[in-house]
This record gives sequence, C-alpha cells and structure tokens, in this order.
Amino acid sequence: MIVILFFITIFAIYNKYNNYDLKNLTSFKLEPQIERILTIKDFQIQKNLIHFRLENINDKSQYIRTYNLKNGKLLTEIKIK
Repeated sequence: MIVILFFITIFAIYNKYNNYDLKNLTSFKLEPQIERILTIKDFQIQKNLIHFRLENINDKSQYIRTYNLKNGKLLTEIKIK
C-alpha cells in the first residue's frame, strides 16, 4: 500500500513540473521588434507570455512590454518611468 502511494506521489509531482505548453520553442520573431534605442534590462516568462523591462538609451524612460510566445505579437506596453 505504501509503495503504491509513493508511486502515485512521484507521478503527480512529475506531471506537475513536466507540463510545458511550449516544448519545442527554439526561436520566435517579435512583432513589432524592439527598437535599437531600447535596451533589455530584464525579462520574465510566464506560461505563454514573455515580459520585457526595457530602457530608452536617450531619455532613460522605462517600459514593460508583454509579448505572446506562440505568435510573437505585442500584447501590452506600459511606460513606467
């Protein structure tokens, strides 16, 4: 009984952490692309989204852009500074 519960627990943990929607993502193209006057300061991936924190080289203003990982389209852009 203990062995069966152990295997069920291992199977549940494996399925929880091995559940990727984008298994074979090697490259994608952003639309619109990030301009040359913007530098990427940070990024974060959450499920099917990638969030970039960008900084303008000229005036030091900062933006957060969110792109869809499946098609590379811009979803939101927020100016934070």
